[in-house]
Amino acid sequence: MAPPLRVGTEVQRLGVVVAVAALVIVVINVGRLSYSAFVTLPAEDELRVGLLALEDSQDAVMGTDSLLRGYLATRDPYFVAQAATRAPEIAAAEGAMLANLDRPKVFPLVLDLVATQREWQSGWVGEIQSVDPGRVDEFVARGDVLMRDYREASTATRAALIELIEAQDAASRLIQRSAIVVTALVAGTALVVALRARRRLLAHVVAPVDGLLAAVRGIGEGRLTPPERVDGSAELVALRDGIAEMTVALRRQHEETAAQAERLQVRTDRLRTILIMTREIAGSLNTRYVIDATVQAAVAVTDGRVLLWLVLDDGTALELAHDSDRGTVSPMEQDCPLAVGVVGRSARYAQISRGDPAAGEDPAVAVPMVVGARVIGVVECWDSPDGEVDGQRLSSVEMLATLAGSAIEASRLHAATERLSEFDPLTQLANRRRLGVDLERAVTDAKRWSTPMSVIILDLDHFKELNDRYGHQQGDVVLQEVAAVLRAGVHDGATPYRWGGEEFAVLVPRGGADEAAALAERLRVRVEEDFRRGDKQLLTASFGVAGLPEHAGDGEALLSEADRALYSAKNAGRNRVHRAG
Repeated sequence: MAPPLRVGTEVQRLGVVVAVAALVIVVINVGRLSYSAFVTLPAEDELRVGLLALEDSQDAVMGTDSLLRGYLATRDPYFVAQAATRAPEIAAAEGAMLANLDRPKVFPLVLDLVATQREWQSGWVGEIQSVDPGRVDEFVARGDVLMRDYREASTATRAALIELIEAQDAASRLIQRSAIVVTALVAGTALVVALRARRRLLAHVVAPVDGLLAAVRGIGEGRLTPPERVDGSAELVALRDGIAEMTVALRRQHEETAAQAERLQVRTDRLRTILIMTREIAGSLNTRYVIDATVQAAVAVTDGRVLLWLVLDDGTALELAHDSDRGTVSPMEQDCPLAVGVVGRSARYAQISRGDPAAGEDPAVAVPMVVGARVIGVVECWDSPDGEVDGQRLSSVEMLATLAGSAIEASRLHAATERLSEFDPLTQLANRRRLGVDLERAVTDAKRWSTPMSVIILDLDHFKELNDRYGHQQGDVVLQEVAAVLRAGVHDGATPYRWGGEEFAVLVPRGGADEAAALAERLRVRVEEDFRRGDKQLLTASFGVAGLPEHAGDGEALLSEADRALYSAKNAGRNRVHRAG
């Protein structure tokens, strides 16, 4: 007769098979990944970096060649200056090629490419400014020959590099496919062994386990009776005895659970209150709403009067923000200095503080609202008729204070961020982002009502020289003074904006180009007069004006036309107003 089956032995045998199969699969895949990570991928990365460097070098060389030919055609030094900016790109790309393309199959081609490139630089680029005007055609022909040699070397190098990359990709794919095949064979063998073990377990274990499961289901339904004896492996017999012991323990726990249910229900109600408050304030960025919701939740938890105090911006005192008995109170209706009284102590030392009625203090507990390492407010809870706020109720208030502090701080930061996103912090003028929103609205209204509107863009003349002479701090003062001139000089709904740097814009929603040009002239005179010191003129401004529908049909085109008019004014001598068109 065959020995009785032991579940542990069968499971151990199955575990060994699975573990060995898993180990083999892991070793194969770790080896494959390691080879890819430390051999294949670095090599491919170097080749691709080298290919990118080759393309960057070719782009820089071709750009430099085009610029220098422009110079030969026009003799404009601008082209030489622009070509000089490409030299670092060529050098960087050359260094990257030499550093990454040191493979035997491509390195000789890279050296040949670098040599032709340097021959082009020394034999053509370096002599560009010394070319006799009468020999330009000869010089261009020589450049054509050198550039042809460079292109041939570049094409040959790129072809060899791509061929090497494709070869490495093919080798990598072969390794990947081999690893997949071996993994599949190992997994298939393990699966066959596992299926055989499954059949044995089903035949010798499942039937006794069904009886135990029926007993467990009865226990789950409340019938706390021990299961009947089972015939099976030693493990199943031990399991039956364990279930019987568990049944006895469950009977005892049932009695204890009934006693704890009432206490848990009270705590659950408090946590539900906190959860509801958390959901309500999580999606709100309204500070007043967060304060009201926090006080209502604290009242529900403590069954007493609740006051919420907020620390003032200067940090010297707290102001009462909400009283559960009176509702929202006016700002600064009542305040409390730091370190004075139960609320002041809690705010000053960032800890829970309890009032001392014997010392004339209110019978209340103050819980600080701490965000990071900073106290932003205090929740003051008065003792209810049921007793002091302590234990679980105090823990719930602490949780409320933590959540409310973060929500209040988030709402404050949101309000501050919204303002910063639309206003320039230096001049306090609306910024370019706000101009885009206002301009779109003004264009829509102008088209709807068939009324004209205009845009003015102004630039401070020689502002960089003023910055260099007097310093950037004084330059910031000048920008603030110009902003003040614009605020004082606009009217009839016109709005000034900080366009960027030393440029400003004025949106004229009700007025055509004529009215805008007149306004721009008044502003120009104001700037000229305000920045004149005796016979010395410190600063002037140039203005560009464009109107809709006279010069453009949408906001973006309107700004573009005004900017073009501005540069026309600067090119015409500065300190003047030019209209578009």
